Amino acid sequence: MFKHLPNQTHMKKLFYLLLLVPTFSIAQSEPDTLKYCIADGHIGLGGYDPISYFDENKALLGNEEISLEYEHVTYYFFSDKNKAKFLLSPAKYLPAYGGWCSMTLAMGRATTPKYDNFLIRNGQLYLFERTLSVNGRELWERDPKANKASAEKNYSKYVTTGNIN
Repeated sequence: MFKHLPNQTHMKKLFYLLLLVPTFSIAQSEPDTLKYCIADGHIGLGGYDPISYFDENKALLGNEEISLEYEHVTYYFFSDKNKAKFLLSPAKYLPAYGGWCSMTLAMGRATTPKYDNFLIRNGQLYLFERTLSVNGRELWERDPKANKASAEKNYSKYVTTGNIN
């Protein structure tokens, strides 16, 4: 079928064709709603592009037409280039604690963050809640080491039991 194309062009076409093929899994058809903070329709990161946090240092809304499913969670991307980059190493771009607010996990609760309130430390994306009076990111930065230890412990409990306490 591609005999007339050079190898590099052939490989590029195959790569882009694979981007169009949906991801399937036999074991589980629903996302783990304890592991991942997801919106209706199994949308991860509130529809924001996971790559944009790292490459643009800002939260860019993704395009529903440029999406893919990873571990039964659908992620939207700002561009095909970002989608391709995600496919190369998905775990690298996923938020800490499945996208739950890092600070409220440290405090013993699991809440949905504001997806434009984030921090990247040591290659890890952390998301935070923000209210009129409290910014989770600011609280986190007061003692990131202790907050991270507490959030990790609480997230581990939450994922396995659905409770933190």
